[in-house]
Amino acid sequence: MLMRGKISGDFMVEIGQIGIIAAFSATAYASIMAFVGGILKARDIVASARWGFYSVFPLLMISTGVLIYSFVTNDFSVKYVAENSNLSMPSIYAWVAFYSGNAGSLLYISMAFSIMSSISIFVLTKKIPYTAPYSLGVMALVQLFFLAVILFMANPLERLDFVPNDGQGINPLLIHFGMFIHPPFQMLGLISVAIPFSIGMGALLAGRAGRDEWVDQGRSWGLISWLILTVGLLLGAWWAYTILGWGGYWAWDPVENSALMPWLAMTAFVHSVMVQKRRGMFRMWNMVLIIVSFTMAQLGMFINRGGPVPSVHSFAESTMGWVFLAIMGLTLFCSILIFVSKYDSLKSRGRLESFISRESAFLGQNILFLLIAFVTLWGTVFPIFSETFDETTMTVGKPFFDQVNGPLMLMLILLMGIAPQLPWRKVSRVSFQRMLRVPISVAFLAIILMVILGLRQPWVLISIALFCVALSGIFQEWFRGSRSLRLRGNNWAVAFFKLLSANRPRYGGYIVHIAVVMLSVGVVASTFFESQKDIVMKPGDFQTLGNYRFKYVGVEEYFYPDRLEEIATFQAWRGDKELGLLYPKRSFYPEFRISSTRGAIITNPIEDFYLIPSEFREDGQAVFRVLINPMVWWMWAAGPVLIGGTLLALSPGRKREERRTLKSRIATLSSLGSIKSSRER
Repeated sequence: MLMRGKISGDFMVEIGQIGIIAAFSATAYASIMAFVGGILKARDIVASARWGFYSVFPLLMISTGVLIYSFVTNDFSVKYVAENSNLSMPSIYAWVAFYSGNAGSLLYISMAFSIMSSISIFVLTKKIPYTAPYSLGVMALVQLFFLAVILFMANPLERLDFVPNDGQGINPLLIHFGMFIHPPFQMLGLISVAIPFSIGMGALLAGRAGRDEWVDQGRSWGLISWLILTVGLLLGAWWAYTILGWGGYWAWDPVENSALMPWLAMTAFVHSVMVQKRRGMFRMWNMVLIIVSFTMAQLGMFINRGGPVPSVHSFAESTMGWVFLAIMGLTLFCSILIFVSKYDSLKSRGRLESFISRESAFLGQNILFLLIAFVTLWGTVFPIFSETFDETTMTVGKPFFDQVNGPLMLMLILLMGIAPQLPWRKVSRVSFQRMLRVPISVAFLAIILMVILGLRQPWVLISIALFCVALSGIFQEWFRGSRSLRLRGNNWAVAFFKLLSANRPRYGGYIVHIAVVMLSVGVVASTFFESQKDIVMKPGDFQTLGNYRFKYVGVEEYFYPDRLEEIATFQAWRGDKELGLLYPKRSFYPEFRISSTRGAIITNPIEDFYLIPSEFREDGQAVFRVLINPMVWWMWAAGPVLIGGTLLALSPGRKREERRTLKSRIATLSSLGSIKSSRER
């Protein structure tokens, strides 16, 4: 029976190996034939390349299934399984173990990208058939690189000559519910940037970038990529907050930054491409943005692959990172070469007519997004330069990023509040002042109220004012539009939903902006008003922090084959209200020589009470860190709001003529009052 099981396992692994080799061959064929078919305008050749590319997904699914099966059955003859799992690992974490190392994560990226790229090619073939072959060729080249690395440098199905009785085990920090969704989203977000990049490059190669026919698809896939990156960043912050046990959610770690930088560039792109769609402007600029976005996504993958930048999130250091860096340089060089060769086709048909216009505001936002991205890039890679040239190891910490990027982000929020209120082309000074009258008044009243309540920190007051400008501008426009539709006999609720449906990209964007303000409120409150206390307690001791009182009841030890767990018990009260029992814990993994800390958190929209165990001593005393983090709840609540707004912006709207008619009615009705008041003046 054991021999039969071994033969079955060997056969499964061989099938998985064949799947990877076949996927590599099909991708190589598709990458060549797509360009040949595009150049010759041969539909049959392009179709052959497309179907070859479609076959990659099922082939990689077979290989992925084999690897996961090897984890579930503890097949330690597979080197990757032996390195990333053991007998004590729960079977449910086979999915996490699948991408917990370099080789498996590359297979996951290739498999996930094959799904997204196949769907995108299916859509592009119908929407922009002349550009689709070249976009297919670019996507196939991206896929070919990953499959080549898997096949020749990091094969997750490589066999061992000697089969160990047990594996080395999964990294203890990955034993967390968030690991089921955070790393997949983060890795998929980085590689998904290749899709809008391929669409843009395809339009350039096809000589059709100046026709703007690629813009709708570039925007849609850019938004999808941006959404995946955003969810990955939020999940990563949540994971850091709940599992790493330091009481924070963002430390400007290199791997955190590696996902933030392409997110910033993609945010600039999805805003800027709307100007190209509406006015035929920023054609060159948008190509630059998508090239920068993909370059930064590649840089993120380089850092993740064990590059020279140290991080608690990255894989072990390896030469593979340098391969990614070399390909990043080659991709950037080829992209610039294509851009320069097609430069004349990218001249815009419009121009900036006024400094006070929506186009100008979007351009200002883009510059700020890129400025923050490059500041983050410099802070991330500076330790490499300092060690190379000065032979001294220097690190750039959180204070640098907070002090430099913080004010820039507040400027972004200001433009986020103003830009949607501005019309295209130009606006008179009188109209501009009238648009901002309500937002500025609300901001001024908010500052007065905060000062009366005792807030004196300048940055906090500035932040609150900017949040009020952004929110009041959105609500003002929603009110005016809903009121206009209500004049046609609708109640307020129906009028509001008709308004959202009339221009889904615009009002979906407004909902995303509300989520950004919610997120920013949590960041500002937790940054400026956090309370922290390190205490030594023994069982039976009471301590207080702010309005909280808590009692250390005791600690219990649990021994497992791979770890020692120490779980403390606390009673907590807020004022006179008992909050129940808290169970912070600390786990030590002797084989890995690392500790994993899980804080106990009581959360509500006002503040989080956060308790972390630091050390349990032999004499019965223990060291704890206690924090009160204000309004962190709003950061996590922003996630669903942001997803909902993005999905609304992506959703298909009404038929074009109906939408134009409704938008025209809204604009006419909402402007009647303004016109009348202007004439009276």
